[in-house]
Amino acid sequence: MASSGGHVIHLVGRLTDEVFSFLGPATEALTGSGLAQTVVIVDDLRYRHQLRRFHDDIDLVLIPERGSRLLRWQASMQTLREVLAKHDDVKAMHLHGFLPSLIGSYVARSLGLGVPMYYSPHGSKSLGSLHRLGSLMLWCLKPVIGSLRDLRAISSLSQEAKALHTLTDTQSIEVAESPVSEAFFDVDRHEVHHPLIVTGSRCHDPRAAELFAQLAVLLSDKALRLSFNWIGRTDQNSQVRLRAADVSVYDVREDSDLASRLAAGWIYMAPGRTRGFPVFLAEAMAVGLPCVAIDTPDHRDVIRHGETGFLCRNEEEILYSIAQLIDTPGLRAAMGAAARRTARQRFSEARFRDSLLSAYDLPTGPGGLSPLSPLLPSIGGSGLTSATPAAPPPRSPTPAGAIDLSPL
Repeated sequence: MASSGGHVIHLVGRLTDEVFSFLGPATEALTGSGLAQTVVIVDDLRYRHQLRRFHDDIDLVLIPERGSRLLRWQASMQTLREVLAKHDDVKAMHLHGFLPSLIGSYVARSLGLGVPMYYSPHGSKSLGSLHRLGSLMLWCLKPVIGSLRDLRAISSLSQEAKALHTLTDTQSIEVAESPVSEAFFDVDRHEVHHPLIVTGSRCHDPRAAELFAQLAVLLSDKALRLSFNWIGRTDQNSQVRLRAADVSVYDVREDSDLASRLAAGWIYMAPGRTRGFPVFLAEAMAVGLPCVAIDTPDHRDVIRHGETGFLCRNEEEILYSIAQLIDTPGLRAAMGAAARRTARQRFSEARFRDSLLSAYDLPTGPGGLSPLSPLLPSIGGSGLTSATPAAPPPRSPTPAGAIDLSPL
């Protein structure tokens, strides 16, 4: 895709926050390069609020979410065929998720479509707990869909890119980390008088809400004078659980409101894992909050332990890290400032745009890509290592405590 002009087709499953954090800015960047785009999406009511965030020039095609999974797959294939038949200037297809990659590859092969095809996993389980099943499906379907070797992978996480390199035969793998809105970089930090621990989500995340409520109960000693805020969306049952734990819930949606709420906190707590890029964690870093996160691969990809936050494996490490940040204002300020600097270097919209356009072989504008090393590891071979230092302090056997992290 060395020149601009033409049409790009995106095939998506459910439009979760993690998927939109990449897809929304990606469509903006491609629109700015003169490409028309159509996004084919499963119409899940839980994520319909994301639709209004797309650029006005993007053509959205919704696949009704009804019937069995097989019927949705058939509807996706039929809709994709119709969209491709409608446009005679298709320059590329971008497949977002494992099942969309299978469907898109099959349709393209059956139509003899000879255009570049890009694949973004967005935290697909086929690269994690279900990678054996995913490999088996690829082997079984190879006569129908062909090899995914020719897909050009663009991942929003370097750990995910490493998994792609290790578990698949994908040859071209690029990293374009999802960006953070300027609203989070522009807001001024204004810590409230008493210690405030914040977290949140743009989607319903019952497990994260449960863990945060457990933490609030565990630290509910009045002498500590700690407050807890949940910022963003949650389901009704989680709201009841959070409020019972004396957690204040603020259902705000706009980036400026989210940023302002985050900026009042002392510490950002990432209580659960995400499926793909940890959007809220990156936004908290951009605000300048020191972060305490459960030690999962996705969080490990973003947090530099001891520098921009703490990665914790158990309840004891969570409590130790929070206490250390509350009791040491200098550490809290230094870690928050480092988090904001790192976020500006890694998660700016300009950085993402250049990374994406480079992966698409499109011009990146004057100066091209800004240097990023050593923030991101290289992909492939023995040179790919975690950016996280060896061990969060203090390391100890996982206690049978009040916060159950076992599902993570």
